[in-house]
Amino acid sequence: MTNPIADICVPELGRRVDLLDYQDIDQSALDVCTLTLTLRQQYRRALLARDEAAAALVHHHDWTPADVAEVICGHRAHAHRAATIVEWPGLPDADGTEQDLHERQQIVTDLHDLLERAYDQAARLLPAARLDRFLPEAPTDRVAHCAHWLRFLEGYQATNDASRILYAAVLARHHGWPETTVAELAGVTVDEVRAAMAAAEQSPPSDADSILLERMAQLAWALDYNVGRLTALRDEAVRDCRDDGVPSQIIAAHVGLPDQVRVAATV
Repeated sequence: MTNPIADICVPELGRRVDLLDYQDIDQSALDVCTLTLTLRQQYRRALLARDEAAAALVHHHDWTPADVAEVICGHRAHAHRAATIVEWPGLPDADGTEQDLHERQQIVTDLHDLLERAYDQAARLLPAARLDRFLPEAPTDRVAHCAHWLRFLEGYQATNDASRILYAAVLARHHGWPETTVAELAGVTVDEVRAAMAAAEQSPPSDADSILLERMAQLAWALDYNVGRLTALRDEAVRDCRDDGVPSQIIAAHVGLPDQVRVAATV
């Protein structure tokens, strides 16, 4: 059986997480954003490969869901969860060995640990980043600088928000968690969870767990905090531009996005 995750290098990813502790804090605050996205992508790939091997053992090699649960959860009492995972219709009908399952489960475990560490680092690093450290002196340049990083943070924020809503819905749809419980864990509303149920139906049952969902909610707080800090810096720069007599259309051009152009006209 071809290993679909042979390219995942856990030691290299671990080195990148370790580096966050040692390099410049502002650089680490930037790096942790892209690193969490990379880890989440690789973790999801590893989960699907693990699930594929588990399903093959159940469907073709007389394993029971309890046997699978012993490998992926550490004990057989989670047979129901394992059954939900291996019976998800989106998994391909492939073959696999016990060795495949154990090896892929180890990668899943390692990546989960790295994700926890990276999310914890993000919650620490983002609020500590010195946003005014590299601000240009000219007010118009400061407006453009802040607008650029706001677009970056808001894009990352949107990705995190969509993911935590979806993963909350996965826990509710596939694993029977109460909607109110998963909404509280994710820091979202019950209505948002319900709106994502159709998407959760098409998502693998192993996509979410309560630990990572809590970490994503912590990340959302850190991102909100930094968006607020950057917005304040941008608005101050816009006011400085207006005090210097810079035309509104010039300010708006440096701000960039349509909703932020309105800010340029009112601040």
